[in-house]
Amino acid sequence: MKKPLGQAVADNMWGMAALFVCASFISFVFLHTESARTAGWVLYYCGWIPPVGMSLWCLARREKLGIGALFSFTLLIVSGFLFWLNHG
Repeated sequence: MKKPLGQAVADNMWGMAALFVCASFISFVFLHTESARTAGWVLYYCGWIPPVGMSLWCLARREKLGIGALFSFTLLIVSGFLFWLNHG
């Protein structure tokens, strides 16, 4: 069964944090320059934009955040802490 368009967009927005975390991980681990380190942090911080935007959207529509929010924010918090420990 196909999901409605709004639900598919919401699911993808919640999952976008993983893409930004993967990109910043690649920048930190495989590219060992100062500019790559800066780009890694910029990518990590950009990863916060879709989940925060979706949270505001859900709050404006008075909907529950759901499991997508838990996944996104947990991933961002844990990866941010690990990035800070290794590349702070």
